[in-house]
Amino acid sequence: MLLIESIAVIVGAYVLGSVPSAFLYARALKGIDLRAHGSGNIGAANFIVHAGWKAALPLLIFDVFVKGMLPVVIASERILGLGIGMEVAAGFASIAGHNWSVFLGFTGGRGMATVLGVIVTLSWPLVILYGSVAGLGWLATRSSAIWWGIAAVMLPMWSELLRRYFASTTDVAPGVTIFCLGFLFITVIKRLIANSNTLSNSQGLPLKQLLWNRLLFDRDVASREEWITRRPKT
Repeated sequence: MLLIESIAVIVGAYVLGSVPSAFLYARALKGIDLRAHGSGNIGAANFIVHAGWKAALPLLIFDVFVKGMLPVVIASERILGLGIGMEVAAGFASIAGHNWSVFLGFTGGRGMATVLGVIVTLSWPLVILYGSVAGLGWLATRSSAIWWGIAAVMLPMWSELLRRYFASTTDVAPGVTIFCLGFLFITVIKRLIANSNTLSNSQGLPLKQLLWNRLLFDRDVASREEWITRRPKT
């Protein structure tokens, strides 16, 4: 019975994460295909560029609370009591679904909103630390991609610091650090292969420059304006 429940949670989390919420919402609200606008990314960031923050609020709520939190809560002691290992696995599955949606040819977003829901369920203090790095960086530079990357790099370190030195108040399990390391790995891979899931080089750049731009800026070129206003082929 426990095995069946665990498999059901993982599969359910992946399918829920795969729901292309930004893609569907953009179609319904603006009549556009996000794959053919701006970065071509099927996620909240590209949606915000074309529809604005106010329109994106329902999307962000869905990605954080439904995609991110719900699978972890179901696996947790609150409902099925499958343990921290399954909570972490459910979080991974949901983010993987968001990033590589089975409904859109295994393309997707970056999972930035979804991971907030996972982290707040696993250890809420981490959300403050993780979000602060990206938020303060954006306020200083009006650019978010670099800072979300830095926040992802720092996330495992924050987790270990909380676990080692603030265990009595934060209750960070070792599995949370494993999740943070896994999310960092997913972030790096997703950035490097971009939304095409390949190392295709449509910009004609040297491979080293292309990979550096993707890893640092989360796009093929350094210029954000050039990237978000383009119309890539679907």
